[in-house]
Amino acid sequence: MIKVGFIGTGGISPAHLKYLQKRRDVKIAALCDIDREQVLKRQKEFGGDVFADFNEMLEKTKPDAVWICTPPSVREEPLLACADRKIPVFCEKPVERSEERGKQIAAALRKRKAKVQVGYVFRSIPLVGMLRKRINEDRIHLVHSFYGCNVSLSMGLPKWFYDKAKSGGALIDQATHNLDLLRCLFGEVGEVRGAANNPVKKKKPGYTVDETICLVLAFRSGIMAVHEHSWVADRWRNEVTLSGEKNIYRIDLNAGTLTSDKPVSAECDLYGGKKGAAASKVPLRFKQDSRSIYEYQNELFLKQVESGDWSTTPSDYADGLKSLHLTLACDTALTRGTVKV
Repeated sequence: MIKVGFIGTGGISPAHLKYLQKRRDVKIAALCDIDREQVLKRQKEFGGDVFADFNEMLEKTKPDAVWICTPPSVREEPLLACADRKIPVFCEKPVERSEERGKQIAAALRKRKAKVQVGYVFRSIPLVGMLRKRINEDRIHLVHSFYGCNVSLSMGLPKWFYDKAKSGGALIDQATHNLDLLRCLFGEVGEVRGAANNPVKKKKPGYTVDETICLVLAFRSGIMAVHEHSWVADRWRNEVTLSGEKNIYRIDLNAGTLTSDKPVSAECDLYGGKKGAAASKVPLRFKQDSRSIYEYQNELFLKQVESGDWSTTPSDYADGLKSLHLTLACDTALTRGTVKV
């Protein structure tokens, strides 16, 4: 039985807790949050002992693994507390709000040989594994990424999300997933250009986020990519199109689908397509199963906790810090225009 603890029980934590609750080999042993009402609500749903101090939680319950779901600026102390006790950690993204603090934390974790998996969810899903296989047989030159939602129209998020200094806004809270995915697929970016606008609500105290964002990323490999982000879109959507010399590949990250314009090799039968020679005569139509995307990364993390083999970690803290670096460079480009990464 794997005993797990949570530090931070708001926001994203239920996405992980719901999966862990279904695992017969996992016991949700402890929940820690300074918000008493919040942590008691989670205890009612998922069980576990309740704490307001994470050091007390770690000492009393001695968990085998810990999920850190605190805000990005409240990560250093719990990360190092777990590292000092040799407890593996699943840390939500982004790794920090400040890159300088992130560098200091990375050095401290490296010194302690800490085991940390960062929650960049797209790295663990079958859809991206399939996409990797396809584009490895092609040469990609141009990428278009679009993330849209209507949270500035509905104003449905907690108030602090609309204060960019606290949440980071659309880029640091959301687009960092897409930027990390592009890094994962194509390597590092050399230069980024950006612009932003507020076509619906003007900025004011308490509402300082950008509503529409456009970024142009020049990868060191020569690939060019555009990422567009809207908080005043019709609905939640996250779509990426990749243009190669042999094919066009479209992924819908919300629906979990990958399609191609032209036929692909017969190997696609391994992923649910037609079998045999017929497979090479039809465009790719792949859909991953209906599981929550968060289940894949949690499943992988638990396998590593059980086996002690961390070679399959999709994103450790140091790599997560690189994605933070790119995300912050993109954010700077919104005001400076062009930034070397």
